[in-house]
Amino acid sequence: MNKILIIAFALSTLSALGQTRPQPGQRPSPPKERIESAKIGLITRELRLTPEEAKAFWPIYNAMEADLKKANRDPLREGLKTVRGEGGIDNLSDAQARELLAELDKVGTEREAVRRKYQKEFLKVLPPQKVLKLHVAERKFRQEVMERLKDARGGDRPPGPRHGARPSMED
Repeated sequence: MNKILIIAFALSTLSALGQTRPQPGQRPSPPKERIESAKIGLITRELRLTPEEAKAFWPIYNAMEADLKKANRDPLREGLKTVRGEGGIDNLSDAQARELLAELDKVGTEREAVRRKYQKEFLKVLPPQKVLKLHVAERKFRQEVMERLKDARGGDRPPGPRHGARPSMED
């Protein structure tokens, strides 16, 4: 899910930020950098960190992002790649399906443990109101990404396979 959000935001950021042209002789920044820059900008605006808070906050936030990136593997996608040639989900044995479900739970637990750990760290350097604002800012960022993806896809059409695309979950 997080990978989808990142890709979605990358696409929407490209269209929004693509209108800003680099100065002659200046190389444009890669999409990943622009996405990170937009996220940092939103968090900075929403939290209104003092210079002292920012100095303590950003190293913790960057460490959390690195830990979440490690925990953000997608066992469902990985598992389905192995069974795709065997007929997809319907042809999984009960044991294989239970194994995938257990792995999904494990990844979710790892992500939650990372978030809990870093929330405690944030509370050491920020007041609780700003820690709550961080959660709100991250949610707002995800919502903006989804809105831009929706707009890029043509409005009310739900995200999903394009016309003629093969569904990936049932293969």
